Amino acid sequence: MIDLRLAAATAALMASVAVPALAQQGTSNNAATEQLPGVTAQQGPVSDAVVHKVGAALRQTATIRQKYVERAQSANSPQQKQELSSQVETEMLKAISDQGLSLQQYNQVIQLAQADPSLKQRVLSAAQSGS
Repeated sequence: MIDLRLAAATAALMASVAVPALAQQGTSNNAATEQLPGVTAQQGPVSDAVVHKVGAALRQTATIRQKYVERAQSANSPQQKQELSSQVETEMLKAISDQGLSLQQYNQVIQLAQADPSLKQRVLSAAQSGS
């Protein structure tokens, strides 16, 4: 049986957790280039500490997304769906910041993981392990 959390985390990683859209709404282009300690500008190795933070944030955002997907299916009006969308964005941003990450830092590692199978596996393992 597939672990639902891993499946959700994998789906979230592949979809970049829909958070890049949030980045476009609330940041400038300069903020998007903010570097995360442990990640080099040349896309070098990402430290284990950063991987664990991103994995934890990924797990939390996947859980939030799943909760709101279920609620959105029962929403009756566009206004209810918009309110749910706002709530999910707020909760996802909080889950990321609770790990000590900015949205830009989180997105940077997610983007690197999409291009690097080894990093992707490390992030997914961290998300699954809960550490």
